[in-house]
Amino acid sequence: MIETNKNELFPITVTLYDETTAELVSNKTVLYDVRTIEDVSLSPPLSGTLTESNVESGIYKTEISIPNTGNYICYATCSGFVAGTENIAVNDGSLIDLAKANFPHNTSVIDVSRTTTSGELSPSQISRNVPFGKTDYIITKIKRDEDINWDNPVSSGISYAHYTTLDADLPFMMGGPY
Repeated sequence: MIETNKNELFPITVTLYDETTAELVSNKTVLYDVRTIEDVSLSPPLSGTLTESNVESGIYKTEISIPNTGNYICYATCSGFVAGTENIAVNDGSLIDLAKANFPHNTSVIDVSRTTTSGELSPSQISRNVPFGKTDYIITKIKRDEDINWDNPVSSGISYAHYTTLDADLPFMMGGPY
């Protein structure tokens, strides 16, 4: 499987191997055709001829890019040889940007304590045994590396604290609201 980002060049490589002679086969025409995972042709089509390597005979290659996210399949064909396929997953964002977003300085974690009195508890707080003044839930926000604050996070979420009793000091689990 090939994993790439949209509009990013990546290689397609095919090796033609003759099983009877146990050698790589050169001077052949190897075609490729990229389609959706449902086997639908792309518009415009993404297909062509692979170029044989100048370094090693029998290895055919090209570089392509796909402009849309999704899952694709690349078919490689050559007359007289078994057809090959390769699955391709195209991601929306850059893996480098994703890695930068996971730097510790790009993560904000806010501990929200229970401030409601006994008569004002929500059903979620009751079922989770949230003690007064202890963590009710935690808000996590992740920002882009170039952003100066978390006003426009790329991702955010809430983890709810679950306690064994109303007297517990620490939650035994963080998770969903119930």
